[in-house]
Amino acid sequence: MKLSLLPVIVLTAFTTAALAAPPHTYTITPDEWAQPRSGENMAAMAPVRAAVKEWMKHPGDHIVIMHSGDDIGSLWASEVHDWLVSLGVPSTALKNRISGQDENSVTLSVEP
Repeated sequence: MKLSLLPVIVLTAFTTAALAAPPHTYTITPDEWAQPRSGENMAAMAPVRAAVKEWMKHPGDHIVIMHSGDDIGSLWASEVHDWLVSLGVPSTALKNRISGQDENSVTLSVEP
């Protein structure tokens, strides 16, 4: 009887760990953002490309744009939002979040 419960316990532990795993984050650095912006450059930017690729694997999830919340961070997040929409991500799949992080970066994550 005890051995028959072992697979259920192991499966439950792995499922719980997977659900509790924090989202991957993709940080856009000031150097990356300083590059001339175009649709081609934005689509090629590694953090943007990685976040969109992950989002496409998880229908119904959102790309969360995390920023410092000050004027510069809010403007940067707004620009990232607009570029993601121009690349084909629906605005309903995007969320902005003030994270209190360094004002010199914007971080993307894919979350339910």
